Amino acid sequence: MINTSSSSTDMDQAAINANTDTIGKTVTATDSRSQARRAAIGATMGNLLEIYDFIAYGIFAVPISKTFFAVTSDTIALMLTFATFGVGFIARPIGALVIGTYADRVGRKKGMSLTILLMALGTAVIAFCPGYASIGLTAPLIVVAGRLIQGFSAGGEVGGAVAMLHENAPPGKRGLYAAFQQMSQGCGVLIAGFIGLLLSSIFTQEEIFGGAWRLAFVFGLLIAPVGIYIRRTVDETPEFLANAAQPSTQKSVLRYTLLRHYKTIGMGVLVMLFWTIATYISNYFSTYAVRELHLSLRESYLGQIAYGVTMLACCPMVGLLSDRIGKKVPMLFGTLLTAVLAYPLFDLLTQVPTLASLIVVQVTIGALLACYASCASGVLGELFPTSIRVTGVAISYSIGVMVFGGFTPAIVTWLIALTGDKLAIAYYLIGAAVISCIPVLLVRERDQRG
Repeated sequence: MINTSSSSTDMDQAAINANTDTIGKTVTATDSRSQARRAAIGATMGNLLEIYDFIAYGIFAVPISKTFFAVTSDTIALMLTFATFGVGFIARPIGALVIGTYADRVGRKKGMSLTILLMALGTAVIAFCPGYASIGLTAPLIVVAGRLIQGFSAGGEVGGAVAMLHENAPPGKRGLYAAFQQMSQGCGVLIAGFIGLLLSSIFTQEEIFGGAWRLAFVFGLLIAPVGIYIRRTVDETPEFLANAAQPSTQKSVLRYTLLRHYKTIGMGVLVMLFWTIATYISNYFSTYAVRELHLSLRESYLGQIAYGVTMLACCPMVGLLSDRIGKKVPMLFGTLLTAVLAYPLFDLLTQVPTLASLIVVQVTIGALLACYASCASGVLGELFPTSIRVTGVAISYSIGVMVFGGFTPAIVTWLIALTGDKLAIAYYLIGAAVISCIPVLLVRERDQRG
């Protein structure tokens, strides 16, 4: 006689096991998507506020120069302010080495939390430092110290953000997730522009120059709670956890990166050329609009807002496109069209120095930069293996920014003063766009579709 009861029980158990497996896979997939979303929010929010605090110094350069540099020439005061701005970029490679190796050894989220808290400290120094009128030469020295702390922090931040996004991206969406890094930078500029607009609406220009600009940096101190959020809610990336279990990770991350991947770092630095120069020229627009075009601070902030909105809108679309067609086509489109349009755009701006012209130029350059930079962070992430990804990306990014971008505002200010030609800024941008076509053509995409 066939034991139908036992057979039925076995079938029921098999069905239960199948359902359990299905539920388990569903839960795992849901957890994976949830982790990816939390990681994207953590990385982009941290990067957003890091860039906000960094850029706030640039767009408030004119009132900052009046506060901390007591010299008779406005041009010299502004160049000293931008030189102090550039000092922060000198500290970036050091931060990239220290924080990058730390993040590659102990984890991405710990490294990112450290960078955010350090950035908050540097921002507090600038927000509350007394002016030259109160403490003399000590004031600019303290500001330099604050910029060094910010630069050290930012040196490791981008590598951590790129690794966090790259390693948490769902299959086929690495281009989109990589684009969030540049989108968050645009959002940082957008928020800085809104804060500038708000301050210029509440205070007179004299009050802003008198100290109301400090409120922008006080707002930037919100970065500290974001650091705590990342530390508590974001899990470590699966790629890092898998790699950490391998014995090879015990070797010196820094020595291995510099000795075995120096050519890759060189390629990463070249990838950064147009990205960083175009970024800091865009951020220089506030000063350019006020000093060279004689627009108001309020109008210059509206231009920054337009640029930020453009980044917010374009970066995700470019990221999605790169997941379908690869990264090279959007990057070449951005550089080549910039080389063609930069001169007529800046010529229009100098001939018709209005708010409408300023917005047209900033939106156009922002859209073209989005085509390049949205893909560039993904290219950087693909260049380096998991074991040294944060260190490699951070070093490439920091050296590129230090060499090409950090002193861009000072160089442009000097070129305009030297030549008397307001279009010197266009020539500088065209050169960067043309040269950056070379690394784009040379780099090999490991993951053509995501």
